[in-house]
Amino acid sequence: MSFEVVLDAHELMACRILGNLKSAASRGAGHFDAQMGKQNPLDIDEMGVIAEYAFCKHHNIFFNPTVNARSGTYDCVLMGKRIDIKSTHYPDGKLVATIKGNSDVDVFVLAIVTGNVVRFPGYITAKSFYREDNITNLGHGKTYAVDQGMLTPWRSK
Repeated sequence: MSFEVVLDAHELMACRILGNLKSAASRGAGHFDAQMGKQNPLDIDEMGVIAEYAFCKHHNIFFNPTVNARSGTYDCVLMGKRIDIKSTHYPDGKLVATIKGNSDVDVFVLAIVTGNVVRFPGYITAKSFYREDNITNLGHGKTYAVDQGMLTPWRSK
């Protein structure tokens, strides 16, 4: 089971502004942009913040709005698990992460962002995700990727 979060215009605007500020802070600090797609990097950063905010709003947990440069860490904590939220705008998109891995993450969550609606089809533990058979090449070099069907669906509240 998936769940959806609908954001209002003000929430969306705030997320876009934060996405741009976070992007500027990261690039200014020399952090490498490890984007997997061909979209505008600012659009990707905005989409990431939108997904993080929507997830935190749904679960009523802390959303970190700080704009300091951070790389290779988690986005939030839910039930003691460090969560990294990966976003895409493709309805059938895969959960994708860089080949370098991230030991700070316990669980990866996929978010599908379509305008002001964010759908969360499921999640996967880092242990299940970081497996040799999940390494593929989507046209930008080796990466970890899993289809939505491999994700654990959410239980209803």
